[in-house]
Amino acid sequence: MIRGLRLDPCAGLSLLLACLWLSGCATLSGRAPAPDLATLPASAPRTQHLTIEHDGERQQLLAVLRHDQSVLRMALLSPQGQRLLTLEQDGDGARFLPGAAFEPPISAQWLAERLAWSLWPVEELERAFADSRWAVQRQEGGHSIYYRKQLMATVTDRGSCHIVDDLQAGYRLYRTTVEPNAIHNESPCPAP
Repeated sequence: MIRGLRLDPCAGLSLLLACLWLSGCATLSGRAPAPDLATLPASAPRTQHLTIEHDGERQQLLAVLRHDQSVLRMALLSPQGQRLLTLEQDGDGARFLPGAAFEPPISAQWLAERLAWSLWPVEELERAFADSRWAVQRQEGGHSIYYRKQLMATVTDRGSCHIVDDLQAGYRLYRTTVEPNAIHNESPCPAP
């Protein structure tokens, strides 16, 4: 225990997210262009299971994702429903909203990029990456993201389950929309 550091119930989750995000931020040297928010069909708020795997550890979270043609918001919640962090992206870029349960050591831009890779259709990612050092390549059941011809991540679409395997940061994110009455059930994402 670090002297003077008081850990609360979310401390383990906060430390895990901090490590994941720091490892991801350290490996990227360029920002991926963002697709136009107007090209993502508007959606009412929907609850999702998020499972993050890193170094043999697995963390389950809930997220509430809402977007229209001008703004995207994703609130990360503990399994008990405590809001930990809210990401907001609009025409002015991505940011974390005030009132987070911890100070994230990463940029909102970094998190927004990875979310975009699994939300937008490949055609919109291709359009956003045009004339940049970023590229997307279609594959069976998903697509791959490249930066300067180096494979950065793979995105797998398995129906209601989307898996982002961030090879540079060394983590895997499973994201799936759940029915309102099934919030506390396990995520239906199968292991790859």
